Amino acid sequence: MKNNIFKTQKLPFVELRYISQVTSCDKKHQHEELTLTTIKAGNINILFNEKTDSLKPNQISIINPNEVHSATLSDVKSFGCYVLYLNKKWCEEIQKSLFTQSSFLNIQTSLVKDNSMYLEFISICDELFMNDISNIEKEEKLIEFISKIFLKFCHTNEKAQLDTKNLKTANKIKDYLIVNLENDISLQDVSEFMKLSTIHILRVFKREFGLPIHSYILNEKVHLAKDLLSQNMPISEVAQSSGFFDQSHLNKSFKRVFQLTPKEYQKNISS
Repeated sequence: MKNNIFKTQKLPFVELRYISQVTSCDKKHQHEELTLTTIKAGNINILFNEKTDSLKPNQISIINPNEVHSATLSDVKSFGCYVLYLNKKWCEEIQKSLFTQSSFLNIQTSLVKDNSMYLEFISICDELFMNDISNIEKEEKLIEFISKIFLKFCHTNEKAQLDTKNLKTANKIKDYLIVNLENDISLQDVSEFMKLSTIHILRVFKREFGLPIHSYILNEKVHLAKDLLSQNMPISEVAQSSGFFDQSHLNKSFKRVFQLTPKEYQKNISS
């Protein structure tokens, strides 16, 4: 992968940078965002005021907002660096759903040495760059991952009681999703409609329907496509009418659910 930056108005709280060949950043500086960094090969020395972390593959460096730091390279060349910046206010909203606190809780670690978390982080970063993954799925996976980080590394004695909503509220969310099935909506759109926080919406919906929102939307799109295919509509039109990015996206999603392509499904009906 070449150098790349993910940034969109649909997800204004996140910026992701991919650097194919890493260079030193030895001038001390700070970021207003929560910053997560990892590499695929090599070694980066991240210097804080009182210590130095040696970031290697299979690890994640976490830098709290406004924490002064710099980065230098060892003798080994470093490649494939992901740097994820997350808005502090957005992080606070997630923390408020997990803990009883009123301001941002710093993460009590600077280096995560957990291979499963590393692999999940790499997967999320790669998916942020993909055009055939919805903004809702991207945000949902990011919230789930960051929640794991907070729960594991934010030290607090109090855990908040997670709010629950009745089926009526969950159905209202579902109805909004169905009406906007053909639109590339974000969780912020759902949040503004429901007048609830995004993290609260995710928990309520999954509790009532057993699926993350992005999985529910994809499931509904695939079944809508199935109905349109049975009407002998051209596959390219089916993809557009059921809210997929393109015919390739429809093929991939349809086969994942029904174990055959839209073309095979339509052919079998005709037979």
